[in-house]
Amino acid sequence: MEADGTGKKQLSFNNPANFNPAVSPDGRYIVWSASASPAGDRHIWRMDIDGGNPKQLTNGSGGFEPQYSHDGKWLVYRSANLLWKMPADGGTPAQLTSRVSWRPSVSPDGKLIAFNRQDEASGQFNIAVMSFDGGEPIKVFNIPGGIYRPIVWTHDGRAVAYPVTHGGVSNIWAQPLDGGPSKQLTDFRDGLIFDFAWSRDGKQLALSRGVINSDVVLISNFR
Repeated sequence: MEADGTGKKQLSFNNPANFNPAVSPDGRYIVWSASASPAGDRHIWRMDIDGGNPKQLTNGSGGFEPQYSHDGKWLVYRSANLLWKMPADGGTPAQLTSRVSWRPSVSPDGKLIAFNRQDEASGQFNIAVMSFDGGEPIKVFNIPGGIYRPIVWTHDGRAVAYPVTHGGVSNIWAQPLDGGPSKQLTDFRDGLIFDFAWSRDGKQLALSRGVINSDVVLISNFR
């Protein structure tokens, strides 16, 4: 759809589960994660920007959360709870991490990848930053969060942004790479933030926000 919400067009049809769309830097393609059945393995797919010519890019253990490199030549993604990269047209993947890792995010200059990394001692997920070529993190920020926490680079590449939820209300915070104090960027008074992204020029912020409802159900005469 257009940035103002008009011109909506459905792009995916046949797969019952479709997640994590990402647009190529040149605007020609969309990659996303999809499964052919509700209980089936998810794989990385690519289609033209108008939804045409879908092509499956991963096999084997599948793929989740694809992200393009800044030059559009590579895809970074999660598979088997580790991070990998492969050529943007598909091909042999290269392993980037050796510890449980989720939600990769490539820096604007293409040199770094931020992600949720599990601490082996505590089991907690912190934010880590590593080289685009993989290996051990060059920075780990002790910012507890869940495996699904989205991490997005600021437009200038000097900080990583992420949601923090207190009392059922989420706001976006940013952690500078130089280790300075984190800074709150939004001031919402209600609602949860499920995902977010900046526009390419860094002037607008799109967010998926809402609430999660749960009900208590009484079952009587249970046998």
